[in-house]
Amino acid sequence: MSLAAEHLAGIGPTGSRDVTAQLARGLSGSPGDRVARHNLAVELRKLDRSGEALVEIDRAWSDGLRAGETATMRGHILADLGRFAEAEAAWRDAIRIKPELVEPAKALAALLPQLGRTGEALDGFRAALSIAPGIGILWVEAMGAAKAHGDWPQLLAWAEAAERRFGADTMISVFAANALSRMERDAEAHDRLTRALAVEPDFAASQATLAHVSVRLGDYRGAEAAALAATQLAPHDQAGWALVGTIWRLRVDLREDWLCNYDQLIMPIEVDLPGGLADNLTRRHRALAHPADQSLRGGTQTPGNLFQSADPVIVGFARQLRATIEARLAQLPNDPAHPFFARNTGRLAFSASWSVRLGNEGFHISHMHPAGWLSSALYVALPPEVATGAGDGVLTFGVPDAALGLDLSPRRTVQPREGLLVLFPSYLWHGTTPFHSSTPRLTVAFDALPMGDAGAAA
Repeated sequence: MSLAAEHLAGIGPTGSRDVTAQLARGLSGSPGDRVARHNLAVELRKLDRSGEALVEIDRAWSDGLRAGETATMRGHILADLGRFAEAEAAWRDAIRIKPELVEPAKALAALLPQLGRTGEALDGFRAALSIAPGIGILWVEAMGAAKAHGDWPQLLAWAEAAERRFGADTMISVFAANALSRMERDAEAHDRLTRALAVEPDFAASQATLAHVSVRLGDYRGAEAAALAATQLAPHDQAGWALVGTIWRLRVDLREDWLCNYDQLIMPIEVDLPGGLADNLTRRHRALAHPADQSLRGGTQTPGNLFQSADPVIVGFARQLRATIEARLAQLPNDPAHPFFARNTGRLAFSASWSVRLGNEGFHISHMHPAGWLSSALYVALPPEVATGAGDGVLTFGVPDAALGLDLSPRRTVQPREGLLVLFPSYLWHGTTPFHSSTPRLTVAFDALPMGDAGAAA
């Protein structure tokens, strides 16, 4: 596979070694070019050379390139190196310099909960909005962050403030309805969504949120209509299909088996783990707690896109996984009406990848991956209490998001073992049960998209 093809497949760094060399040569002749030095730092970071990148970005900064983008990149590089207090300061500098940049506020929202400071997670957005309240994208990203972090009072307050500032808007109504529902005000949420859909019936998120609220209200027929509408409007968004599967289960509709087919679509595969992989991954876990917007509880998650690392162990393993998975995809049936099978081109690209390290009593809440197509769990190192198959830490499928207010048992469970890769459609609800051990559980996970699928991976 060529370097370009690896990048297309989501393997290896997106930074070009040629670009890095070209920038370095240019700086040798023009050492005062601060923008080129900033760009060199960006490319070095892509190549996992964050120590060298920090030298370059610090020089650009000290030479007077006090741009918001430069402060943001300093924060990213410092965070890569585990220098979290300095990273936080750099991102706060970026917000003061250029508050319309959403990236530093998002970075703070991701980092602070992992340092045990969940209550401060949205402070970057609060600061940016106080400086630049007329920037629409800031409001959108702030509301998205509040939703991801489950801060429902803040989400509702921001939605109401945004509506006062910008006027009635369907997206704002969806954010408000999410908050209202999570605050046990489902009738108000339903009302709000119905009014928004009367104005803009083709907004997929409105239909999906209406389906969610309708399930909570016990209106399964209305929920089905809204969820199916969401899948028609946004067929690649997995949230609608996850809701459809749950609603068909609640209505005892045989189409649940066609869509979810837990025996066929959950695909365990044994893989060979490269030597040193567990130690390699463990070194990448520098945070103290889990990200507030992710499914894990009682552990840590690596930042960024793991398979974009330049580390040869990671690059080689990603290549191996891709070949293994594509061989399995070749065995699947063709069904042009099915939301998973119909998109199978036989080739895939990793769209996101990460590692999770769970400690004693750690687990994953039940969730699905809205932006994926194929998702996974790969067990790299397990506590003996899990590896022996005694029932701790099992992977469960079919238990919907707890926010739906349902009490449904798993449709299928998988007992983890080291070297086991479990593949499944991204719309399947999945989570894990807690385990009890002084030894951590180490996994790799990824989302993949079909290459060549219209509207997905190129």
